[in-house]
Amino acid sequence: MSDTAQIILAVIGTGITLLGILAWLLLSLFRGLCQDLDSRHKDLRQDLAELRQEVRADIASLNSRIDNLYQALFSRKDPVA
Repeated sequence: MSDTAQIILAVIGTGITLLGILAWLLLSLFRGLCQDLDSRHKDLRQDLAELRQEVRADIASLNSRIDNLYQALFSRKDPVA
C-alpha cells in the first residue's frame, strides 16, 4: 500500500472517530438537558400543587368569613319589631 493511501485511510479513520466523539457528546448533552427539563417540570408541578392548596385554603377562609358576616348581620333581632 502506498504512503498516500495510508494517509488517506488515516485521515478518514480520524474523521470517523471525531464524528463519533461529537455524536456521543451531543447525545450526552441532549440527555442531560432532557433530565434537567424533567426535573424542572417536576418542580413546577410541585409548586403549582402548593399554590393550589394555598388558594383553596384562602377560599375556605374567605367563605368562613362571609358566613360569619352573614350570620352576624341576619341573626340579630330587629329592635324595631
